[in-house]
Amino acid sequence: MFCVSTVSAMDYKIKEVSMLLRFEVANHRSICEPVELSMFAMDKDRAAARQVAGLDPRILTIAALYGANGSGKTNLIDALSWLSHAVRFSLRSWEDEIPVDPFSFSPESPRPTSLGVELVVSDVRYRYELQLDASRVVSEALYSYPQQRRRTLFERNEEDWAFRRGTRFSGGGRELITPTTLVLSVANRLTEEINVVARWLRNVRFVGYWPRAFMAPEARLYRPGSRWMHDWDDRLMGLFDESTARDREGEDAAAASTHQQRDRALSMLKFADLGVQGVEVVDQPLGASPRNRGRRLRLLHDISGDPHPLELGDESDGTLIWLSLIPELLSVLDEGGLIVVDELDASLHPVISGKLVEMFQDPSTNPLCAQIIFTTHDTSLLQYLNRDEVWLTSKRPDGSTELTPLSDYRGTNVRRSTNLERGYLEGRFGGVPVVDEFLVREVMAGVHRD
Repeated sequence: MFCVSTVSAMDYKIKEVSMLLRFEVANHRSICEPVELSMFAMDKDRAAARQVAGLDPRILTIAALYGANGSGKTNLIDALSWLSHAVRFSLRSWEDEIPVDPFSFSPESPRPTSLGVELVVSDVRYRYELQLDASRVVSEALYSYPQQRRRTLFERNEEDWAFRRGTRFSGGGRELITPTTLVLSVANRLTEEINVVARWLRNVRFVGYWPRAFMAPEARLYRPGSRWMHDWDDRLMGLFDESTARDREGEDAAAASTHQQRDRALSMLKFADLGVQGVEVVDQPLGASPRNRGRRLRLLHDISGDPHPLELGDESDGTLIWLSLIPELLSVLDEGGLIVVDELDASLHPVISGKLVEMFQDPSTNPLCAQIIFTTHDTSLLQYLNRDEVWLTSKRPDGSTELTPLSDYRGTNVRRSTNLERGYLEGRFGGVPVVDEFLVREVMAGVHRD
């Protein structure tokens, strides 16, 4: 999987990639009618629009979702997360019921939730389609398009299955497919051509996000201020722990890679202009509950030219969020694939968010064509984004979500030269909350009277 520049950065040619082309969903949370998020580029003469072998349209590495609170931005993220977790867990966790999360306000009789994903892996385009309700998988299908001709890898209509000739099950794979189990969940017992799609979906990185349908109802109510924060796991500790390299003594390549990753992680910390000079790993004090094998991280801050350690619990939310993002960012930029972040601007300075966007747009920092999808309210990020990288969510009168590409807002082609930030703030593209000024004044008057 690599990209080759033949003339200039503007003419990057991609030979083997793993990229999302489009995602579709209907009847999930606030999404009632089908919506589609497309990664196809409208403006192709940019380095950020990547050319994929076997496909004529260029593909984007970024999709930014804007919209008012409650308009459904996060629910689109939730649907993609739901599909990824379904492929990972349906075999192990689904027995009598499928944890679907359908649109709540539909007056119609219950109908299946529909999801679809189109992607390209190693120059071959694939399309996966799924329909299901709480009791069963209604339909499931996977197609590939070698030489642009559709080939059916499998089709399933409730209890009726049809697999491509030559497909073999291993380890009792056929018996594992139940009315509540996805075929993709047993893909490792099938052909590599099927498993490659399952592996891609399982490996989508969701930063600190878990689909709500997979959570207990009481857990959905608790959302800490920073939803990205999680336990400091071995991946983060491994980036900065010198003992990791010592444990690999004699494995020169692995040790060198460890040092290189640590240097890159430190550079990312310093680039964020957080006053961080370095990182140290220290043993936990006696009596402390063991975490990370009894070791913990501390950031070293430059105070009048001298390094001073600060415990992570005393760092700002922005510093901790950026630190927790670094392992995920390095991983996806090194390996390719897709990373999804809800509320990218949460506690991050707009300049840092902008630099992160540029990392994914620039072929020199993103040679494997990794992609990022994120939600945000930060209008200053629009100065870093092209019109085809921005999507808008809005709420219909029935409470359902509408998803619109900014490049074709309300059927009007948004010119490439348009100042996106100013237009958005002026309400030309929607997505800005409508505030009843009379109601605000009335509320404030009541506050002052009290």
